[in-house]
Amino acid sequence: MIRQHVKFAVFLLLIIWISIRYSDLYSIFGIKPDILLVFLIRRALHDPRPQVSLAWGFSSGLITDVIAGDVIGISSLTYSLVCFFVSFYKRASVYTPSYKRTLLYIYSVSFSSFLIYTVTSSSTPFLKNLAFIIIPCAIYTMTAAIVFQTLKPTR
Repeated sequence: MIRQHVKFAVFLLLIIWISIRYSDLYSIFGIKPDILLVFLIRRALHDPRPQVSLAWGFSSGLITDVIAGDVIGISSLTYSLVCFFVSFYKRASVYTPSYKRTLLYIYSVSFSSFLIYTVTSSSTPFLKNLAFIIIPCAIYTMTAAIVFQTLKPTR
């Protein structure tokens, strides 16, 4: 059990490092997907204990905020909320058909990416922010999530 947590922690640190350091390689016109969010939601769907998902979301968001130099607590709050609600939904349902899991996965990725990009890029006017940052980044993140979902479906 501890070995799985250590592996996932190293994996999250690698994702954080790649998303901060090499995000220009996979960005399109400055639009970057939130790959960390995709893997946190996949983990929350895999492990239905809300307290574990909350801890993963909060700690990875806090590390991301500290390393990136953003306002501390914004990413950790949104990641932990999304991970908590996804794992709580997964815990509440005994059996979830695959299409509902896929829809939950896509819905949670799109909602949380809208939330994250709205809060983190609030220095510009809202309509300009919505048209040029929030919607394209959310669509790009959702596309990355769909690619990961088709390559390795959640259980």
